[in-house]
Amino acid sequence: MSRLFLILILTFSFQTLTKADDIRDFEIEGMSIGDSLLNYLSKSEIQNSFNVTKNHYTWLKEPLKFREAYLYESNSKFQTYKNVSFLVNPKDPKYRILFVRGMKDFINDINTCLKTRSEISKNIEMIFPKFKKRNQDFKSRLDKSGKSYYKQIVYTFVSGDEIVISCNDWNEKIRLKNNWTEGLSVAIQKKEVVDWWLEIK
Repeated sequence: MSRLFLILILTFSFQTLTKADDIRDFEIEGMSIGDSLLNYLSKSEIQNSFNVTKNHYTWLKEPLKFREAYLYESNSKFQTYKNVSFLVNPKDPKYRILFVRGMKDFINDINTCLKTRSEISKNIEMIFPKFKKRNQDFKSRLDKSGKSYYKQIVYTFVSGDEIVISCNDWNEKIRLKNNWTEGLSVAIQKKEVVDWWLEIK
């Protein structure tokens, strides 16, 4: 089955699409689960990104089990997202992608982000025949004030793989202090990554 594009606003006709049953059928900016990250970044760029992101998941039991790399809009010709991030097994010489996430800014605009999230959600439900859906809201671990939060829609498939559509809204004080962005993320992830997120110290 040819891959289908998962973008912010899907303008093509769904009458022409067959039902998808594998998250590898979807792409974010032309990149998909199972692709080699070496197709998009050099080995040195991947290693440099690993060094930058090495402390991103320190609350997990095995924070370096999977490693994160970023590809930025300034280095690519993205159609929809500002940045894309990936998780790979660092022991895999091909760096096959196990998680790919597209991110788009909605600074101080959580309502538009949630509206866009809803549009993507409807499109996923038109394409995938079987899934379990849940809404999941939680506060960020990085903001002790409790004023920063995530609002997610999670689709879990028979394989255990997931698609997660999320909007985050930082406490403005902490966002400005750290020069952080906020907004939409659309993530496609394999079951082994899903399980890894749950392994808290």
